[in-house]
Amino acid sequence: MQKGRITLHICTKDRHSELALLLQSLRTQSFQEFDILILDDASGTPVHMNNFLQSIMTRMKLEGHKFKMLRNEQSFGCCAARNKCIEEDDFDNEFTCRLDDDVILEPDYLENLMGGIDRGYDMMTGVVPLMSTPEMIRETKYIGEIMNEKVFDKEGNIVKYGDECGFCYDGGIIVQTDEFRTNCIYRSEINKSVRYPDGLSHVAFREEGHFSMRAIIEGYKIGVHTGAVCYHLQTPSGGNRCSDYAEKVQIDEETFRKWMKQQFIKHGDFLKEYHKNGKYKK
Repeated sequence: MQKGRITLHICTKDRHSELALLLQSLRTQSFQEFDILILDDASGTPVHMNNFLQSIMTRMKLEGHKFKMLRNEQSFGCCAARNKCIEEDDFDNEFTCRLDDDVILEPDYLENLMGGIDRGYDMMTGVVPLMSTPEMIRETKYIGEIMNEKVFDKEGNIVKYGDECGFCYDGGIIVQTDEFRTNCIYRSEINKSVRYPDGLSHVAFREEGHFSMRAIIEGYKIGVHTGAVCYHLQTPSGGNRCSDYAEKVQIDEETFRKWMKQQFIKHGDFLKEYHKNGKYKK
């Protein structure tokens, strides 16, 4: 196993321009110990047939990064794609990093998250302001309160949303949290016991909630480095992928609520214990 090296999992569909910007931002990272696994989830034009993307990847190979390319001939959605990356990852690196295909990382993003790992966290994420609306970055004095927890009742309803690691910036504070966005680093051993759910739609709403809560139940500690910033482009160049998006979001929300209720029945108030102790103890 290569100590300190990361495998980046990138699932993409019909976002060639955004993927190129992400890859370019990876080339400028201060932390360069990573390899890349890309899963093309049935793009109309396959990633491997895009000459511009191929030129970037060729250059990155010369710079010391290994690549593995996967392609689904039929799209099965976000959760299935991410699980397939986990199953097909044979780089044997110590860490895994999941990245959206439409984000741009600041140059110290990976380095900051690895710094959180060095301080004892099993999973680390950053913050994700929208590229188009930087004015939504909030005042730093509120970050600790907003970032530090999400509260559920025993029926699985979200009582307090917290912030889900978005729209916040404070130059270098690491805080405990209970949920993270996609663009996170975690110890690869977590892949042995934590997967994305099978029962969500292609929209996969609340998929991070499922993944994060399962990790907490397994006893892992999650942190947010509020100095690690990546920008969400919010430019779906592939067009409208789901005509009944709102309906699927509601269905996934109900699925998550029922699942959370089951976890409270099975484990008690594990989130309260997690915030008290830093990890959940079964």
